[in-house]
Amino acid sequence: MKKIAFILVLITVVSTILTVNIFAAKIPLRVVVNGSRINFPDAQPFIDENGRTQVPVRFVSEALGADVGWDGKTKTVTIEQGRNKITLVVGKSEYTVNGKTMEMDTTVLLLEDRTFVPVRFVSEGLGANVEWNASIRTVYITTGGAVPTPSPEEGEIRYYDGIAFNPATDVDEFGRMTIEKSQEFLLKMADQLAFVKENGKYYIIGEYPEIPEEFEWSLGIGINLKSGGTRTFAPGTRVPGFDIPREGTFKKDTTGLIEINDVRGIGIVIAVRNKEIKEYLGVLEIAYLMEGTLGDGTTRRANFIPETAKNQRIPYTDTFNFEKMFQW
Repeated sequence: MKKIAFILVLITVVSTILTVNIFAAKIPLRVVVNGSRINFPDAQPFIDENGRTQVPVRFVSEALGADVGWDGKTKTVTIEQGRNKITLVVGKSEYTVNGKTMEMDTTVLLLEDRTFVPVRFVSEGLGANVEWNASIRTVYITTGGAVPTPSPEEGEIRYYDGIAFNPATDVDEFGRMTIEKSQEFLLKMADQLAFVKENGKYYIIGEYPEIPEEFEWSLGIGINLKSGGTRTFAPGTRVPGFDIPREGTFKKDTTGLIEINDVRGIGIVIAVRNKEIKEYLGVLEIAYLMEGTLGDGTTRRANFIPETAKNQRIPYTDTFNFEKMFQW
């Protein structure tokens, strides 16, 4: 399916159904083992109060080729890999590596039936190298050779409207902007988009942030009407009067195109895509009701939807400035 078609379908869904669950969140931590990112289907890694990255024990241990055992009575975790054996106890800072007692500066945690362990101590106990890259919130674990962190010659950091961008780390092997970096640009764009009233007229105004030259913006705005149907504003649309630019600054007069008293809600979808392959890894979806409420009793939602896991939305509702954007 073409991406622009996908965007327009999403706008219609957002504008007419608007049934997404939203809670506040921030860009997640990443754990990469031997060059492959570890997926955590439910419980996610986090940084504890001691500044240590805690991860669900089973996923990382198995990625390192280790077997995990659990004794519920003593709350003891056993991790075995060949001749290596690590034993940890929930709530304890002491642990053993091949029978030798060691001390951590944090403890093993049990949260919602998931055992979390400090990834550095476990990985190093199995003989792996561990490195933390704070700029991209990523833990790199390798079982041999150099840790795959970017060096200056691998990519020079550039800045676009204050957003740091490194081609070596912020673009995947297919030329798509990474999920984490996409979120930064999309939230910046959303902050520069608004629906305003001036001298009795209603406008959509926007200013596209600067982005790397190999990428372009994709924007779709759906106006859902009480009388039925949706009016869609988008770059390249063939509907007379509803076309908006793809770059620069714009101020779209909606006079004669929509009747403000007939507007029920607004749905917006924003993406940053590679110009050549027209691909992206996720979209920012925003929904706002001027009349009525959503299924959960709210009137507004905003979330980032990863292209590879559309059911795992990254929400921003509690931190998003709806009042600044929607002034009609």
